[in-house]
Amino acid sequence: MAIVKMNKFTLLAFESDRKKLLEELQKLEEVQFINLQSQDVLEDQEEFVGLDKVSLDSSYAKFEEDLSKIKFTMEFLKPYVSKKSGLGEMLSDKKQMSYEEINKYMTNSSWKVIYNEIKGKEERLNSINNELTKIESEIDLLKAWINFDAPFKLLKNLKSAYFLGSFPKQYEEELIDKLNKSEYPNYYEVISKNNSDVSILVITNIENRENISEELKQVGFSAFPVIYDETASEKINSLNSNHKNLLDEEKSIKESLITYDDKMEELEIAYEFFNSLIVRELASNNFLKTNKIVAISGWIKKDSNEILEKTVRNILDSNYYMTFSEVEDKEVGNVPIRLKNGSFVSSFESLVEMYSLPQYSEVDPTPILSIFYFIFFGMMLSDAGYGLIMVCATSYALWKVKDPEKRKFFKLLLFAGISTVIWGAIYGSWFGDLFPEYFGINIPYLLNPATGIMEIFIMSLVFGFVHVFVGLGIKAYVLIRAGAIKDMVYDVLTWYSTLIGAVLMLLSIGGVLGKVLLFGGLIALLLTQGRESESIGGKIGGGVYGVYGITGYLGDIVSYSRLLALGLATGFIANALNLIVNLIPSPFSYIISPILFIGLHLFNLLINALGSYVHAARLQYLEFFSKFYEGGGRKFTPFKLSDIFIKITK
Repeated sequence: MAIVKMNKFTLLAFESDRKKLLEELQKLEEVQFINLQSQDVLEDQEEFVGLDKVSLDSSYAKFEEDLSKIKFTMEFLKPYVSKKSGLGEMLSDKKQMSYEEINKYMTNSSWKVIYNEIKGKEERLNSINNELTKIESEIDLLKAWINFDAPFKLLKNLKSAYFLGSFPKQYEEELIDKLNKSEYPNYYEVISKNNSDVSILVITNIENRENISEELKQVGFSAFPVIYDETASEKINSLNSNHKNLLDEEKSIKESLITYDDKMEELEIAYEFFNSLIVRELASNNFLKTNKIVAISGWIKKDSNEILEKTVRNILDSNYYMTFSEVEDKEVGNVPIRLKNGSFVSSFESLVEMYSLPQYSEVDPTPILSIFYFIFFGMMLSDAGYGLIMVCATSYALWKVKDPEKRKFFKLLLFAGISTVIWGAIYGSWFGDLFPEYFGINIPYLLNPATGIMEIFIMSLVFGFVHVFVGLGIKAYVLIRAGAIKDMVYDVLTWYSTLIGAVLMLLSIGGVLGKVLLFGGLIALLLTQGRESESIGGKIGGGVYGVYGITGYLGDIVSYSRLLALGLATGFIANALNLIVNLIPSPFSYIISPILFIGLHLFNLLINALGSYVHAARLQYLEFFSKFYEGGGRKFTPFKLSDIFIKITK
C-alpha cells in the first residue's frame, strides 16, 4: 500500500448557503480546506485576487463564551469527580453518539444550570478562603496580646494617654531605660516578646502624649489598632469558632461537588457540541467571497470525489460550481499526507509519524519498516516468556477496545510480542534460564546466547547489511521513478559495488571480483560524487568526501550490533533475577519468591521493552531513513466534528 492519492477541489456556492454547507462537510469528515486568504495562495491563484475575506460573525463570540463556561466547569470539577487510572483510560472507549443525537440531547441540556451552580460554589469557596486568610492573619496579630487580660474597651474609656503596640526587640533595653529615666511620668508593661518584636503598653498623662510619642517613634514603635471590645483571648476564641465554621462550610461545599460526578458526561457532550460549532465558524477563515458568492478550496482523497459531489448536490441542488484538479508539481510540498496500509503494516504507521510523514512525492516507508521493526524488536527483547505476557496483555486490550487509534497501538505491541516469542524460542529464553536451571526442563533452542555470541553478532551485521541495502534500493526506485537514471547509477549502484566488494574482500571470497567491485566502486564515487560542483576543486573535494562516506556506511552496519547487545542484556538480567529469587530461604520462599519473581521480571520486561522500542526505532530513523527518506509531510487533518470526549458516529 502507499500514500493515498489526493486531488484539489474548488467550490463556488451562494454565501447564504455557506453555514449549512459547512455543517454537512463537517459531518462528512473528508476534506481539508486550503486557506485562500493566505498571501502565498493568492499569488499562485490569480483567479481569487480581489475577493473579500470571509469574517467571523457574532455567533462565534457567543459559542466561545459558552465553551469557556463549560471548560471552567469541567476543570473546576476535575479534582472532585472520579477519574479512570492511566491503564483504565487506555482500555476504555469513548461514548458513541451520532450528530443528530447530540443535537437532540442539547435541546434539553442543563449545562447552564450546572455552570451557574458551580460558579456560585466557586465564588463562595473563594470568599471562604479570603475570610479564612483574614481570620488567620487577625489571630496571628492578636496572639501578641493574649497576656493582656483586660478588655480592650477599657483602654477606649481611659482618661489618660496610652500607647499600645510593638517595636523591634533590638531597642528594648534602650526604650525601657528611656521610660525609666523619663522626666515625664509614665507607666509601662511589656505584654509579650518574640524573636523580632516586643509588645508593650505605655500610659502617661494627656499633656505628656506628644513627648512620650516622640520617644516611641525613635525606636520604630508601631501602634496596635484597638478595634475590639473584649480581651485578646476572648476575641481569638471567637475568631477560632468562626474559622471552624468556615472550614466546615468549605468541607460541605467540596463534598457536594462530588455529587456532580454524573454530570460530567453532560458537560462533555456540551463541550463537543460547542467546540464543533467553533471549529465550523473558524473554517470560514479559509474562504473568500463576493457579495453573494463564497469560494472554497481544499484537499480530498481521489476516491472520495463522488461522495463530496453527492453531498454538495444534496445540500445545494444545482446551485454550485465545483471542479477537481490533479496535484501540480509546485503543490507537492503542500499536499496533506494520508497513509493507507493493511492491518499489519498500519500498526507501524505511528513510528513513521513520530519521525516525519513522507512528502507526497516520496514512497511510504511503512511496509518495509514494519518488517524490519518486527524482526529487530523481538531480537532485542528476546525472551519468549516476556513475549507471551505482551501477547496476552495486548490481546485482551484488543478485545476490550474498539477505538481505531488505540487498537493500532495495541496491535503494534501485539506484533512486537509475537516477534519476542519467536526470538525467545530461538534463543531458548523463557523468563531467562528459569526452566532448565530451576525446573530441569530443557526446552529446545537454535542458538545459545551464552555460547553463540559470535554467531549472533554476525547475524546482527547481516541484518544491518540487508537493511542498508534495502534503503539504497528504495532510493534507486525513487530516482528511477523521477527519471533520474544517471543519479541512480552514481548514487546507488556505485555504493552497491563498493560495499559488496568490501564484504567479499573482508570474507576472503570472490577473489578478483571483490577487488574489482570495491576499487571500481571507489573510483566511480571519486569521479561522480562532486558532479554538482562547477569548479574542478569542488568536484575533486566532493569526490573525496564521497569516498570517505564509506566509513559512515561501515559505522551504520556496525551499529546493528545493538541487536546482539540488548538481546544479551535482557537474558542475562533475567538469569540474575532468577538467581536472586532462588536465594530466598525456606519457608519464606513460598510466599516471597513468587511475589519477587513477578515484580522483578515485570520490571525487567518494562525496562527492556522500552529499550527495544527506542533502539529498534533508532535503527529505522538513522541507519535506514538516511539512505532515501526526506520526510516533512503534513498529516491530513480533515474538517470534522469535535471528538475529544465523545466519538461521533455517522
